[in-house]
Amino acid sequence: MQKTAKIILLAAALLAAAPALAQSARSGKSELYLGPVFTNGDSYVFDGGTTLSTDTGVGLSLGYAYNFNPHFQAGIDFAWSETDYRATVQSVGGATASRSINGTIESSTIRFHGTYHFSSSEFTPFVTGGMGWTYVDTNIPSGLPESFCWYYPWYGSYCGSYVPTAATTRFSYNAGVGVRLDVGRGFFRGLVNQQWVNFGDSYGSQAATQYRIDFGTKF
Repeated sequence: MQKTAKIILLAAALLAAAPALAQSARSGKSELYLGPVFTNGDSYVFDGGTTLSTDTGVGLSLGYAYNFNPHFQAGIDFAWSETDYRATVQSVGGATASRSINGTIESSTIRFHGTYHFSSSEFTPFVTGGMGWTYVDTNIPSGLPESFCWYYPWYGSYCGSYVPTAATTRFSYNAGVGVRLDVGRGFFRGLVNQQWVNFGDSYGSQAATQYRIDFGTKF
């Protein structure tokens, strides 16, 4: 009888300690993570009949987050991506024939985000959302070549030239779902993310579906 009571007390102690053990995986810890980003290709139609088709984009995401408890974290992401495109540009007023353009769109995003983990255990689904700014460079020339010079402390002065391109910085926001697995100090995370970039005017907010695989460490 005494032995049975000890077993019951030991089991009760383990059950009581389980939440604390689960919390120790990430609660109260900071984390850094890095991973590839893949963006779905899409097609767009603009005012005047100009069309644009993009291939699957490839990029990299780097982030920092702090876990306030086992469920909620907040942080900041930096993401870079390149996407090849093909465009058919229609002339204004039909004065000349349409022309085709091939190139690469470069984009970079900085966003502040919040994430909610549904479980306090090491393996958990989660939802995330955030907002920030996205810089988009079409690499389409927008002016004549310009010269520039700067001074290197070790090599002396250097001069060159560059061609300005059509680029813009816009407000963006995102929402995503995924799963996470904590393994010791490390963790793995996969998610599907939808990002909207607000270009304004008649273009409104353009959406892009992204897939991420993050590899991180807690400290």
